[in-house]
Amino acid sequence: MGISYSVDTDPDTTAKAMLRERPISPKHAKEIARELKGETAADAVEYLEAVIAGERSVPFRSHNSGVGHRDDIDGWDAGRYPEKASRAFLDLLENAVGNADDQGFIGEEMRILHVAAHKVGERRGRNPRAFGTVDEWNTPEVDVELVLEEVAE
Repeated sequence: MGISYSVDTDPDTTAKAMLRERPISPKHAKEIARELKGETAADAVEYLEAVIAGERSVPFRSHNSGVGHRDDIDGWDAGRYPEKASRAFLDLLENAVGNADDQGFIGEEMRILHVAAHKVGERRGRNPRAFGTVDEWNTPEVDVELVLEEVAE
């Protein structure tokens, strides 16, 4: 079984990259992906670095019960600073830009055409408890696919 993307793209105008089985929150990955779609690669990197630094928040449009309000989001209130998922997305963007540069594009100027996060399973874990019992302590795993598109001038 090979790697498959959920969209068909033209290899003459696009560059692709994928994260496989990363231990990040699927909910955080979904919200970050929604926020990055349509941005240029350079703007997305700048945004993710600001999220990691705690300067900008990611709006949580779904899965936002109990999420605190942020004043830096226009047209929305709930948001967080998902640092671990943002670092994974930075790795993915760096990989995609490198792939684009190898294909002869200018990676920083390309636009994010498609980005999607999919929960693919869990890493099993156990937490020892009293009287010789254990509790499951599983960590979700996420695949993230990213497609950069050359901007027509």
